[in-house]
Amino acid sequence: MQSDRYRIVADENIQVTPELLSISESLLTLPGRVISAEHLVNADVLLVRSVTPVTEQLLATSKVAFVGTATAGVEHIDTQYLAARGIGFASAPGANANAVTEYVLSVLAARGRIAKVLDGGTVGIVGYGHVGQRLARVILGLGGQVKVWDPWQSVPHRMNCTSLEVVLAQEVVTLHAALHEQEPWPSLAMINTSLPLGKPTKQLFINAARGELVTKDAMRTLEKSGADIVLDVWPNEPSISAGELARVSLGTAHIAGYSLSAKAVATNMLVTALTGVATKSEQQVSPPIDMTGRGSESAGAWLSRLLLASYDPANDAEALAKVCGDNVESHDFDALRRNYSLRRELRGRPVLMPVHCDGGLDSLVAAVGGVPVHP
Repeated sequence: MQSDRYRIVADENIQVTPELLSISESLLTLPGRVISAEHLVNADVLLVRSVTPVTEQLLATSKVAFVGTATAGVEHIDTQYLAARGIGFASAPGANANAVTEYVLSVLAARGRIAKVLDGGTVGIVGYGHVGQRLARVILGLGGQVKVWDPWQSVPHRMNCTSLEVVLAQEVVTLHAALHEQEPWPSLAMINTSLPLGKPTKQLFINAARGELVTKDAMRTLEKSGADIVLDVWPNEPSISAGELARVSLGTAHIAGYSLSAKAVATNMLVTALTGVATKSEQQVSPPIDMTGRGSESAGAWLSRLLLASYDPANDAEALAKVCGDNVESHDFDALRRNYSLRRELRGRPVLMPVHCDGGLDSLVAAVGGVPVHP
């Protein structure tokens, strides 16, 4: 598209950055689930997130010449149709990789698993895209071990597993695979009851990717095994049954990637793809985290406290639990996402260090992306 100003329709959950406003002749923001063909009659550009199916039915009567999704996953986009129509397309791979990584680290802290990682414990990662790679680097930097299953990616030999079963046998398992049905390794319903689940006992099982990666029967098997289940994504979201919510120790409303910088970067990646002009998201200035007090606590306890000071997933879990009556209704789930107070990432943030500490704590802070600052 060759233009300086565009008529844009966007999901209201997309961050409206100065760079986006600078190219907008008109900007209409709507709930992603209600965007329809009628809204696109006069639009040049459609910007969505994961909840808007972009199909021929949506676009056939429009003059939309560019579609962008502020997500890494593209399973909601009919890319073949866009290509056939000559409609430009872009996604935002990697924009929220650090935000999701920090979500998982904070979950590890909240569920008491950080000390084991520091002692060389193993984390099983399903999916080695932007998030899986970022998370693996951090776990290794903390002294932990990593086992990865992703037959679609080139995984370093020391981490690569030839079977999903090996990864699922780790004490911590976290899912970061893209959702698709492409043979020979479709990810839809990849975690199912044909696999060994919930062993070892008290396994921590995290899904911050897509709910449909795991079948409902598999979730029930995990629960019966005594697994510690943490979900940011759900099989039938935005609706969640009270039973589904009850079987998790922490449940959040698909907000793992919702940080200030992640959402701004995602928007500006789409602006760059549309205009061909590179943009640079404004650096968020975050106040330092005061970690000067330590006492006799261990390095693992101190690092857990730092991670939870940066972001505590229990707060978002409490917010989701509050809207659960007989079930979590779709409008309540979407309202939590729409009104979410975007968190600041730990990456690049100053951390005020204890007066008397060795370089070990500095290394831990650096491994999780913080900047140690000594008095």
